[in-house]
Amino acid sequence: MRTLGLLFFIFYIGISQNDAITFAEHISPIIYNNCTECHRPGENGPMSFTSYSEVSAVAEMIKEVTQTGYMPPWPPDQNYTSHSLLDERFLTEEEKELIAQWVDQGYPQGDLSLEPEMPSFPEGSVIGEPDYIFEMSEEYFIEGNNQDDYRVFVFSTGFTEDMYIKAIEFRPDNREAVHHALIMADVTGIGAQQDAESPDVLGYEAFGGFNLEGVSPNDYVFLGGYAPGMNPVVWNGELGMKIPAGADLLCQIHYAPSSIDEWDKSSINLFTKPASEVEREVQMKMWLRLDIDIPANTETEVEACLNFSNSFLDMFGPGPIQQFGQTVGFGEQLCELPEAWSLLGVLPHSHLMGKSWEVFAETPSGETLPIIKIPNWDFDWQGFYYPEYMQYIPEGSVIKAIAKYDNTNDFNMGWGELTTDEMFFCPIYYVPYQEGDEDIYLGVEETISLAEYTSSNLALFPNPSFNEVEIMHNIKDYESISIRIYDFKGRLFRDISDENFQSGANNINLDISDWPKGTYIVKVQTEDLVSSKSFIKQ
Repeated sequence: MRTLGLLFFIFYIGISQNDAITFAEHISPIIYNNCTECHRPGENGPMSFTSYSEVSAVAEMIKEVTQTGYMPPWPPDQNYTSHSLLDERFLTEEEKELIAQWVDQGYPQGDLSLEPEMPSFPEGSVIGEPDYIFEMSEEYFIEGNNQDDYRVFVFSTGFTEDMYIKAIEFRPDNREAVHHALIMADVTGIGAQQDAESPDVLGYEAFGGFNLEGVSPNDYVFLGGYAPGMNPVVWNGELGMKIPAGADLLCQIHYAPSSIDEWDKSSINLFTKPASEVEREVQMKMWLRLDIDIPANTETEVEACLNFSNSFLDMFGPGPIQQFGQTVGFGEQLCELPEAWSLLGVLPHSHLMGKSWEVFAETPSGETLPIIKIPNWDFDWQGFYYPEYMQYIPEGSVIKAIAKYDNTNDFNMGWGELTTDEMFFCPIYYVPYQEGDEDIYLGVEETISLAEYTSSNLALFPNPSFNEVEIMHNIKDYESISIRIYDFKGRLFRDISDENFQSGANNINLDISDWPKGTYIVKVQTEDLVSSKSFIKQ
């Protein structure tokens, strides 16, 4: 499955300022593989990027937003960790420079025969056939009043025994209206009760959270979420997440402000696995603070460790808190991990005053293990973040989070779940560590069959790969064929053009046993044809 921003690298690296840069040959691959998934009819983007005419009409704007890094939207600092995250969306510096040069040259269209086909975007599930589909019983009306609309929809599962899931996938119906979604399992029935108390309107209103009054966050079972461009995480192998028997699914959807009335009928796909196959249940801990003072006209830094004491306040409101340069303690700190963890995912969350987030672990040996850094927090672009591979956190480590808040605009805010309140909230997914966890891939596995190769001029097999990958191409009638491999950040990793590739069917077995784990892009290029595919080294 295609991963935005990672699967394709710039087709022509050696272009100079004097060369003509055209949309067909150079710019369309960048746009189609990084922007069009959201910028097409029925999706979240405010305009479509499916043709030269659509892209050239806003070329100056595209240059501006890509140069500043505003687009594609990817808040995490991609250089903070040595590992990549699933579904990373960013352009390389070379790609940004190509767009800028194209715009400066008057955005010529070029030879249409050189324009690649647009990727095939999935209209249904990106995983496959779900075992269960939960759909709204009727369309929900979204009033065009230019205000945020946070709504929780309740789905009764009818499960009479614990159910283990491989993945949960939110499928937005009205992608232009749906901004993001959060999904949890509710075993208390409080969500269903609130839904029943508002029989005239589907679901119930809930800003920021799920409005489960009196329910400890320890009873929350966050199952997943959705943001534009994000694929669902897949619990492969022996991993699984439990939905308790009798639980309801609560889906909080944020509908973005709009001046136009809209309707939505979104759904949830569940992919299950037998309990006998789940030997490792995905666990969750969280930070949650609601009692930090951020006076007007100040900036405040909140630093907290993930706490393992027994009291509710200590577990979900740990200190120390750095306020105005002073340390304020909140209860006894029991922050050392009682066992080694394999970290699976994290969800830093603030509201409108949020300025930045950083989550990391400090090991007993003094090493710092970066987990995620969001230097410029944006309430409108947030989501779950998963490493491509499990991240090892040693026993005895302390996991810390630092969030900064900017109240220099004199907001009148309190701490709570309302959008106009503020939060320090960060769920973290993990399983107890087992040897070899670092080799377990957490994304949607891409598989290419030999049958598929017969209709394609480039194929990689197997995918994902451990020790060897077979590169197969069937490009004919060309004297010169170059084959280069790039890493996930678009840097040239290997040039294997001298491996005696010839015109016509070719196969080569490439030893990758000593390569670093991650995503790689294979690019086969002739005088006027380029084919690219990615593979995952496990």
